[in-house]
Amino acid sequence: MSIAILITIGVGVKAQINLIGASINNESGNIDLIKWQALDSLSVTEIPTILNGYYFATSAFDALNSNYYITGLSGDSTGLYSYNLVTGLESLVGGSSYSNTSEFDMSTGKMYNLIVETEDYISIYEYDINSNQDSLIGIIYEPGANGIVSDAIGFDSNNGIVYYVGFTNSPALCLYAINVRDSLFSFTKTLLNTTEPSSNIFSVNFDNVNEILYALNDTYDSMFNFTGRSIIEIDKTTGDVINRGDLSEFPYYIGGSSSFDQNTGTFLLVGIDTSNIQKMIAFNTYSDTYVSGFVPNTVSEIVCDNSIFAKSTYVSTGIEEESALDFKMYPNPVSEIVSIESKTSGPVRIQILSSFGEQAFIKDFTPASKIELDLSSLLPGLYIINLITSKQTASKKLLVH
Repeated sequence: MSIAILITIGVGVKAQINLIGASINNESGNIDLIKWQALDSLSVTEIPTILNGYYFATSAFDALNSNYYITGLSGDSTGLYSYNLVTGLESLVGGSSYSNTSEFDMSTGKMYNLIVETEDYISIYEYDINSNQDSLIGIIYEPGANGIVSDAIGFDSNNGIVYYVGFTNSPALCLYAINVRDSLFSFTKTLLNTTEPSSNIFSVNFDNVNEILYALNDTYDSMFNFTGRSIIEIDKTTGDVINRGDLSEFPYYIGGSSSFDQNTGTFLLVGIDTSNIQKMIAFNTYSDTYVSGFVPNTVSEIVCDNSIFAKSTYVSTGIEEESALDFKMYPNPVSEIVSIESKTSGPVRIQILSSFGEQAFIKDFTPASKIELDLSSLLPGLYIINLITSKQTASKKLLVH
């Protein structure tokens, strides 16, 4: 028997950035996950969890499988907490060497952690989510380095390179580039050419579309007085630090709040302005301009939901071997109601994009063999309909007249 779901789509069309973070529920005392669209106060959804607490700057997002991860506490248990944005399933698994310097490879779903287990040595682990197994893939000897800088890691999913910004024993800031796909462990270390007497570089994010490394840079004078904060680009070859945008309007920030939207090239973080008001900063790396505005109260450990980008970019290239996802869509062209049929057994997400890449519609559905969408409010033109599961994405073109 076919189950039909009819959805009416509004006329508002704009690029949307989907975010998820963690926040304390003042009534229950537990941790809620908060989902929302950047700067949109009407889009907030609160999701209760089994967690009583979490560790600072330990959030990460597996875009290939739509899983939010954080090192959490529930009662007497501590481990790697996960929440799947498609299925709504949560779990808490012990045994991982998860740290506050971790990042996911969007093309494989594997996580990489940097940990100082022994003085002067940085261990690099590959963590397989499916088997809950850590594998030590290499060790960097860095005598005199004072631990690991938190939230200073980005991942190049195109080439399999972990980028980490840390201090050498000079002390001096340097960029480590660790190739995790080579059978023989290797890395390079490039000194960063900072312009001020002292700098602290953190909130590192990698743009996998343009292959550019971004970060925040706090600068200090020779007496270690704070002199400014900016968004920078790091030249991966020369180590040059290029100032892309001044954030002097925000003398403070919320740790663990930076993320990067691959679809729009937006660097996001939560800043605190000179009036002591928290605001979400959305910095456009194409125009080097930013807007600021609403952010849910007390939210931190923020990640950007890059699931659509990861699945359309990497799954379609054959990196993950699975049977092809497909669906039927009719009529085409259409003026009002379009029907979508698929054989998927789990939850699905339907996304509609204009020919300019602007998002016209996105919604999650529980298992249903047939979904009907009312497109009568859309302007005539060519659209892309994406059917997204926890593992794959399928796309079709649709003409609305």
